[in-house]
Amino acid sequence: METPGNDYNFSLFKPVSPYGKRNRNLIITLLIIWFLAIFGFQGLLLIFQKPTPEKALITFESVWENVKSGNAGEQEKKELVSSLISVAGKSSVKAKDKLVLHNAITYYVLGMISDEEKTVLLEKVKELASTREKLSKASDAEYAGLKLDLAGIKAAINSIANEKTGIDPSNNKAAILPYSLNPENKELTIEEMEALPKLMKLYLTHNQSFLTDTKFLGFPFHYFYTAEFLLILFVLMSLFYSIRITQIQKKYSIIE
Repeated sequence: METPGNDYNFSLFKPVSPYGKRNRNLIITLLIIWFLAIFGFQGLLLIFQKPTPEKALITFESVWENVKSGNAGEQEKKELVSSLISVAGKSSVKAKDKLVLHNAITYYVLGMISDEEKTVLLEKVKELASTREKLSKASDAEYAGLKLDLAGIKAAINSIANEKTGIDPSNNKAAILPYSLNPENKELTIEEMEALPKLMKLYLTHNQSFLTDTKFLGFPFHYFYTAEFLLILFVLMSLFYSIRITQIQKKYSIIE
């Protein structure tokens, strides 16, 4: 029995009518194009990528051996702390890695200030942790006051640490530093020292290529391609399918 001219039913996997087969082929073709557009570009990124270190990693590697051996000058220590804070401020850092970074930052910052300043700094760090805990449980009436207290504590910590560590008060690192300090004054373990170079390389090395470095319409090309072009392509493919399937329906006398 022939398929009626107004029958839209078809099986994608086992089409029996000429219309069903054309519809299936059209869908598969568009899916292949979509697959290639997404995963083909990812393949190109993998082919052309080149591991590229951030400036902070280059700085860290240039001073680490001297700092580790105890032969570093004050400037080298400042550069080390600055590079460590660059990583500690990243949201992508895992909790266990952040703990190692915080221990390292605390250890080296405390090593750059006087004993009297250490006592004050550690008290302020404890106070900061306590105030943050209170803030998370604060009522609306208490919240504003605790925020002011928090700002004052951070300012006190920075007034002690910034000059000795060389952190610019106007830089974002000054905002990260107070939260990167632990209230305990303890030695950095051998395991933590061995882990630091690996952590720094992990979080400060990025795969780059001409696909990521090229700018297009003000955006990095890879960002434009994935965030803008693929959306546009999907809309165009949907529009093309709508037009083409209407033409196929007319050809096989399928009417609404």
